[in-house]
Amino acid sequence: MKLTFIILGISFMALNAQASNILNAPPDEVSQTDRYIFFMHGKIVEKKGLPAKSKKYGSYHYKKMLKSIANGGFVVISEARGKDTDINDYSAKVVGQVNELISKGVPPKNITVSGFSKGGRMTAVISSLLTNKDINYVILAGCREGDISQYDLKLSGRILSIYDKNDDSFGSCDELFATGKDDVVSNEIVLTIGDGHGVFYSPRDEWVDPLIEWAKQ
Repeated sequence: MKLTFIILGISFMALNAQASNILNAPPDEVSQTDRYIFFMHGKIVEKKGLPAKSKKYGSYHYKKMLKSIANGGFVVISEARGKDTDINDYSAKVVGQVNELISKGVPPKNITVSGFSKGGRMTAVISSLLTNKDINYVILAGCREGDISQYDLKLSGRILSIYDKNDDSFGSCDELFATGKDDVVSNEIVLTIGDGHGVFYSPRDEWVDPLIEWAKQ
């Protein structure tokens, strides 16, 4: 009985430690050695709340994604946005949060901003606003024609794009990469899973692993 109690106690502490690494806003006290990832979900959560489910792609496993990313050794900062959240307003909010971390001594290279679909578009806006060459960005199926002019995008930082070849709404970020200065570092991964936008409805290794690797470089 005593051994069982100890094992359960350790398991409980591990769960609490994992939960403490998933936040809806930057912590009051930060570690300069921790790595922080902002993750912005797709529009489906705005439309349907949580849990969210698409007729075409099935359930959107938002919380599982956050846990999967946190397990990579990160403090994940993410919140479920309200209906019809304005892209510019929310991007400005995240810019303030990133600057808050930097002001507390977190090196920019330890900060990653990422997002899927609408969250990916926000990621591009945030990159344009921050103009810091050392911050990491991951755009998950978030580039589409017209966004450059609509949001006056001029990227900065280290930017990774990931999308599926069968996505009929979002595609390559090549034109977006071209808006950046010479010090922009960019890369793009085209997945061949074939599920289009639905690839990013669950924490698949095909996109989670490259995201984590990019954030740790």
